[in-house]
Amino acid sequence: MSRLVLHERKGPYAVKVGSEEIHICGCGLSGNKPFCDGTHKKTLDEKDDMFYYDEAGNRIKFAPFYRTSEKR
Repeated sequence: MSRLVLHERKGPYAVKVGSEEIHICGCGLSGNKPFCDGTHKKTLDEKDDMFYYDEAGNRIKFAPFYRTSEKR
């Protein structure tokens, strides 16, 4: 079963483990989860738009489902 998961973060979480710092994926695109592999760099130009990334890494922009500011 597939599902959509919203990831609002465009970078990793830095976590201190003893004297070491590790980076946990925050964007959901890492190929090495739960660790960051730098894939988040492709999300830096997204601004406030919403995108879907397919299995090949292609970015597809979502169109809004509902219109909220339309006057009638």
